[in-house]
Amino acid sequence: MEDFLFSLPNDFADHEWEVKAKGWFSGARLTSSGKSYLLNFYDAVRIGQEITSELERGGMFFEPNLLIIPSVTRAEMERAVELLMRSRQVASLIPE
Repeated sequence: MEDFLFSLPNDFADHEWEVKAKGWFSGARLTSSGKSYLLNFYDAVRIGQEITSELERGGMFFEPNLLIIPSVTRAEMERAVELLMRSRQVASLIPE
């Protein structure tokens, strides 16, 4: 597995409970092979709500670099990024 850096805002620990309750977070960054990616994490319930809302407004749903995880916590985000890197699916991400 190649080296990578996963980072969250410095004050993430102060707001992690709120992020978990909301079920989404878009301020995470992954750096790998000289490229930087902004990651978007959702839990299953929240992503369903977002998709439904967009479709009801007559639109469509699109979110780049989307990862669906059981709960939007630091531990789950870190686990998902490790899986992403190990499976080499990082190649499917859109760099900044």
